[in-house]
Amino acid sequence: MSSNWKKDYPSYQELSEDELDENHSLKKMFRLVGENKRVIDFGCATGYFAQLLTKKGCQVTGVEINQDAAKIAEQYCEQVIVADLDFVSLTEVLAGQKFDVAVFGDILEHLRNPWKILEETHHLLNPDGYVVASIPNIAHGAIRLSLLQGHFEYTELGILDSTHLRFFTRKTIVDLFERSGYSIGKIDCTKVPVLSDIPLLPHIDKNEFSIELINKIEQDAEADTFQFIIRAFPLSIEGKYAALNEQYSQLRNQLEQSQSQLQHTQAELEQSQSQLQHTQAELEQSQSQLQHTQAELEQSQSQLQHSQAELERSQSQLQHSQAELEQSQSQLQHSQAELEQSQSQLQHSQAELEQSQSQLQHSQAELEQLKATITAMQTSKFWKLRTQWLKLKKLSRMVKEY
Repeated sequence: MSSNWKKDYPSYQELSEDELDENHSLKKMFRLVGENKRVIDFGCATGYFAQLLTKKGCQVTGVEINQDAAKIAEQYCEQVIVADLDFVSLTEVLAGQKFDVAVFGDILEHLRNPWKILEETHHLLNPDGYVVASIPNIAHGAIRLSLLQGHFEYTELGILDSTHLRFFTRKTIVDLFERSGYSIGKIDCTKVPVLSDIPLLPHIDKNEFSIELINKIEQDAEADTFQFIIRAFPLSIEGKYAALNEQYSQLRNQLEQSQSQLQHTQAELEQSQSQLQHTQAELEQSQSQLQHTQAELEQSQSQLQHSQAELERSQSQLQHSQAELEQSQSQLQHSQAELEQSQSQLQHSQAELEQSQSQLQHSQAELEQLKATITAMQTSKFWKLRTQWLKLKKLSRMVKEY
């Protein structure tokens, strides 16, 4: 770790456990440290983690390279030692001191020789002491995709922090602690999705990769692991016992959780079986209804065919009736034309009749007048003499014939 190395540390004012997200490394480390512990916090920064630990009754000693940050951390720590871990001996700067817990919060990856520091930490721990550490995961999916593009670009913060000297995966973390004389009791992690657009990860344009490749990487169990959170015990009898006890507790918790899940699964299975039986009964009822419906459908189809035949017959009759109607309409039009002609002739005949009647009336009037004239003449003396003369003339003719 360079003596010129400095950071703008995050400022946590009056930090509390409740304010931390369940996925936050500080919350996970805080729970692994425990309560009422004597703690050595390597890389304590401004003491924000120390002030959180003191709320649980812990006594904290800090080690920090940044003098300004160390000055702030003094208000939360019993003692703050300004030192570069790459160039000091822990047994010298912390001579005679023993601790229950040694904390390395994102520190080991900044060291030239983290193996040496972990080995020296053995001498600082009480017989039942342990190490709690958080370490970034270089095998995060975003790093893998970036490497496939030929990129390995350092950043101010995050997994590719420009001050990181070492890079670790789960396997190499286990190797780091085992080679340094520790047995890992617990490994937890924080999660960040592979394609998250945050400054702590390389920016990945998913359109530059096939969906199959992205899916394959995302399916890896460690692809979204951002940090590993470790609790490790020295390989002493006490440490081995503590590690085994930790593993036993962890396995027991997993067993209880599995049993609880099994009971829940069995309850769900029984419920599913009950639902299945109910569903099967409904299915049988539905099948019966379906058969009945199919029978009704066949009957309806038969009736439909009969109706269609009747409809076709009716349509044929309708067409015939329409043809007859058209013929009748044609005849009607012809009859109407003849009727109109007859009406015209009738009107003409009526006019002639009226004229004839008028003439008849006039003739009758003249006839009456003639009759009157004749009657007058017959009653006259002249008419009587004429009649006598005609009779004499007729008698004379008869005499001549004899």
